[in-house]
Amino acid sequence: MVFLTAFSKVLPVFLLILLGVLLRRIRLMRPESVADIKKLVVNVTLPAALFLAFSQVTIELHYLLIVVTVFAACWLVLLLGGRLHGPLRIDSPFMPSLLTGFEAGMMGYAIYGAVYGADNIWRFGIIDLGQVLFVFFVLVPGLKRLSTGATSFRETLLGFLKTPVILAILAGLLASQIGLSGLLAASSIGDSLLETVRLVGSMTTPLVAIAIGYELQLRAGEISRPLRTIATRLLIWVPAGLAFSLLVVGRLLHLDTAFQAAVLTMAILPPPFVIPLFMPNADEADVNFVVNALTLAILVTLVAYPLIPALFPPLTN
Repeated sequence: MVFLTAFSKVLPVFLLILLGVLLRRIRLMRPESVADIKKLVVNVTLPAALFLAFSQVTIELHYLLIVVTVFAACWLVLLLGGRLHGPLRIDSPFMPSLLTGFEAGMMGYAIYGAVYGADNIWRFGIIDLGQVLFVFFVLVPGLKRLSTGATSFRETLLGFLKTPVILAILAGLLASQIGLSGLLAASSIGDSLLETVRLVGSMTTPLVAIAIGYELQLRAGEISRPLRTIATRLLIWVPAGLAFSLLVVGRLLHLDTAFQAAVLTMAILPPPFVIPLFMPNADEADVNFVVNALTLAILVTLVAYPLIPALFPPLTN
C-alpha cells in the first residue's frame, strides 16, 4: 500500500515520459525541437523554479558540511574509477566519469519536485551544489583533457558563474536576505510577477519528462559494459547515499525527511548528460558505451524512484 501511494506520486512523470516516447514514434516532434526544449529548461524554467525556492531559504552553516561531503565523495569515486578498469574489464577512458557526478539539472529537480513539491526543491539544491562544483571544476576539465586538451581555471570559473542555474540560486539567496518575495507579494503587480515566475518554473517537470522520453533509446551494440558500469555505480552510491542520509543528514544534522529523500534521489540519478558533449574525437565503440550507459541509468532511476517516497514520505502541511 505504501509503495502504491509512492508510485502514484511518480506516475505523472512516467506518463509524461511515455508521451515523449510516443511523440518520437509518431514523429510529431523533431530532435531539434527537443534540443530547444532542453535549452528552455536549463536557461529559463529551472532557474525560475530555483530562484523562487531559494528566495524562501535561510542558509545555515551546517549545510556547508553537506556541500563539502558531496564534492569530496564525487572526487573520491572518480579516483576509484581509475583503478577499476581491470576488475570491470572495461578499457574505455570514459568509464570513471560514468561512475560519478549526477544529472540533477535535467532529471533530479524534475522528479524530486514532482513528488516533494516545488517549495522543497531548495533542499535538493543544497545536496546538488557539491556535485555541481565537482562537475564544473573536476569532471568537465578532465573530460576536456581527454578530448581537446587542458582548459584554464579562469575559463572554468567564468563558465560556472555564468551558468543560469547558479545565477538563479545566488539571486534567490540574495532575494531571501532582502525579503524581496514579501515586498513583491504586498502589491498586486508584484504578486502577479511572482505568479508569472511560478508558472514558468512549474513547466520544468513536464518539459524534462517529455524530453527524456523522446531521447530514451538504446543504441545498437553490446550492453555488457554499460550494465557492469551502472551496476558498479549503484553499488557505490546507493549504500553511501543511504548511510549519509540516515547518519549525517538525519541523525547528526537533524534535518527533515525531505532532505533525506533529496540525498537518495541524488544517489540513484544517472551520470551527467554532458559527458557525450566532450567526446568529439572518441571512437564509435566509446560513444555507444557512454550513451547506452546513460540510457540504462535513466531506466534504473525511473524504476527505483518510487521506493524513495515510500521510505521518506513527502511532508504534509
